Amino acid sequence: MKVAVTYAEAKSQALLEFVVDEGTTAEQAIQKSGILGKYAGIDLGTNKIGIFGKVTTLDQVLQEGDRVEIYRPALGKPPKKNRPPRKAPAKPAAKADSADGSAAPQGAAAKAAAAKARVAAAKARVAAAKGEAAPAAEGDAKEAAPAADERAAKIKAAKARVAAAKAKKAAGDGQAAEAGAQKSGAGDDQATKMAAAKARAAAAKARVAASRKST
Repeated sequence: MKVAVTYAEAKSQALLEFVVDEGTTAEQAIQKSGILGKYAGIDLGTNKIGIFGKVTTLDQVLQEGDRVEIYRPALGKPPKKNRPPRKAPAKPAAKADSADGSAAPQGAAAKAAAAKARVAAAKARVAAAKGEAAPAAEGDAKEAAPAADERAAKIKAAKARVAAAKAKKAAGDGQAAEAGAQKSGAGDDQATKMAAAKARAAAAKARVAASRKST
């Protein structure tokens, strides 16, 4: 199977490709490549190796097409990136002082004060609403009073007219009964006289009731 071994220095790079047997390890491939004779700086006890950028060990068994990479040891520490200094977190703004100049309450006291303020504002709104509703209700009552009186007067007048009509009818019935009795010649009959008297009394009562209703 075909594999490769590579190594790079500042002024020289090497990529060696060759054929090895199945089961060949990474160390065996490096030895067979002859790269150790070309670069004296390679020390397998110090240099790390990898396959396609992934660090591995010398006893790693190679596969078809693997590329064994020999890495140079890092010289010194990597330079630090120049990062802007971190800004200190902004402090929360101080709470405003109360109206009397004292410091505003904090924590539970502040919450309690805020709750009391909300309750007071709600009560003020309710009181204002009641104060506005009272004159309106009074005005509505004043407007409704004449209308109610007018309606009552109309009902009373209607009842008076009905009573007058009944009285008129009763009077007519009484007069008709009396005239019929006289016409039939039954004036001497006691029963006819009583009927006529009752009719006249009913007519009189009806007229009295009608006059009372009209007043």
